Amino acid sequence: MYSKAFCKVYNEFGWNYFPQAFGEQLLKWIEQNQVTVRTSLDLACGTGILCEILSAHGIQASGMDFSEGMIAIARENHPEICYEVADMIQYCPDKRFDLVTCTGDALNHILDLEDVERIFRNVYAYLNEGGYFIFDILNEKEIPSEEPFELEFDEKTKAEFSVLRDARGRIHLRTKVFEEGKEEFEEEIVETVHEREAVCGMLRKCGFEVVRWADSLLEGDEAHGTTWFVIARKGGLNL
Repeated sequence: MYSKAFCKVYNEFGWNYFPQAFGEQLLKWIEQNQVTVRTSLDLACGTGILCEILSAHGIQASGMDFSEGMIAIARENHPEICYEVADMIQYCPDKRFDLVTCTGDALNHILDLEDVERIFRNVYAYLNEGGYFIFDILNEKEIPSEEPFELEFDEKTKAEFSVLRDARGRIHLRTKVFEEGKEEFEEEIVETVHEREAVCGMLRKCGFEVVRWADSLLEGDEAHGTTWFVIARKGGLNL
């Protein structure tokens, strides 16, 4: 789980660009495909940016995240939106939703495929019939190891980031934050790559129809490099 210090870095560095971009694309996708979305749930919602975007367009949006720090920021920014601290492996709310999302490669943080399948089964249970589950996962071929690079808050504060692979093929995202040259904290996030065949097989096993698997959410849109976007539906026909 992200530390409070990392959550602060996440929020202040403006790493909300991805949910903002995804939110704009998602609204276009909803319009283009004439999908009715009254209620939505964002799994691993972070600081709640996607929920805010959907809520501003008249959708009753909800979010959950394992990180208390992320949810604290989300609640502070928009207390009118329902946010919960929970583990999405176990999470199974009483409410039902027309749309469930899970982005920012959150599913790659789930290292065990059995746990990924549990998430799929739970999502299927709390989706309305005909509802959509839209998520992204990492594209292994597009994830290079990178030498550490730096970003600056201001003259006193900077952060160092690196992407490394271990002998098991897992991806380690390391963040260090320095204040006036002194290291304040270090955070390491471990992710794993899930194969397309395994993910699609589990979705179908859980009852989903795989509508689309592509490197962009919108057909004809530019590719997004390291990310596969997956659209699954509970019942119904392909788009």
